[in-house]
Amino acid sequence: MRNLLPTTAAIGLAVLGASAASAQDSAAAWTGFYVGGQLGYGWQPKDGDEIVNFDRNLDGNFGDAFVNFQPNALGRGGMCGGAPTSAVPSTGCTKDNDSTNWKIHAGYDYGFSLGESGTWVVGAVVEYGKSYLYDNVTAFSTTPAVYKMQATLKSDGAIRARGGYAFDTGTLIYATGGAAFGKITNTFSTSNTVNANSVTDPKKNAWGWVYGGGIEQQVGKFSIGTLYTFTALKNNDSLVRLGPPFVANPANPFIAQNAGGVDFKRSFSKFAFHSIRAVASYRF
Repeated sequence: MRNLLPTTAAIGLAVLGASAASAQDSAAAWTGFYVGGQLGYGWQPKDGDEIVNFDRNLDGNFGDAFVNFQPNALGRGGMCGGAPTSAVPSTGCTKDNDSTNWKIHAGYDYGFSLGESGTWVVGAVVEYGKSYLYDNVTAFSTTPAVYKMQATLKSDGAIRARGGYAFDTGTLIYATGGAAFGKITNTFSTSNTVNANSVTDPKKNAWGWVYGGGIEQQVGKFSIGTLYTFTALKNNDSLVRLGPPFVANPANPFIAQNAGGVDFKRSFSKFAFHSIRAVASYRF
């Protein structure tokens, strides 16, 4: 019995020492720079409720009533989120596209232990790539005619912080968030051949935010995993001016309240999308 207590204490100290060494090894394994790539799939939130707002007297205030835009089959006031299937509102719109996406990234992580096992990891990452997404909203007039505003995301990236917990197995679970940016092109198309149209701010560098989370597994000098993010980029500056008409006609509804025409603007101020991507990194 007298020999049992010292032996038990020695075993306990050895286990604690091994755990501390394991935690230190885990912290060191997650500390350092890394580079890599991402490949995945992006999709947009349901946007069937989006509409086009009008400024008929060009006073800068949108939301003017416009009786020439009749309710469609969904009762959306002649509007739908998506691309039109015809110039007739009852046929509705197709949903906005989903798409593959890819990015390259570079970052730095720092691992530290607060207990006998496991490691906390904090860091930052910069990423940039392509998403191939476009976002439409459509208005239908009683002519009938169709008016479509389209925002196309040419490229996007982010500067994200991230933080999480790494198990002794080399598995990291983390949350992430930060600033997002992207190049957006705004275009307009219509079946109306009477009125002229122009787009203000057709190309822009948009900023916004991103958040999400992921899981990674270390495999030697590499880490592989899966990342989910939600991104929202500000896109509320682009307007479409319709009118004055090519053929003078005082009865034309687009110059009835102002000879300069009518301004169109989307009701949603952000280009938003979800993404899930496979991630692979080489850790220095």
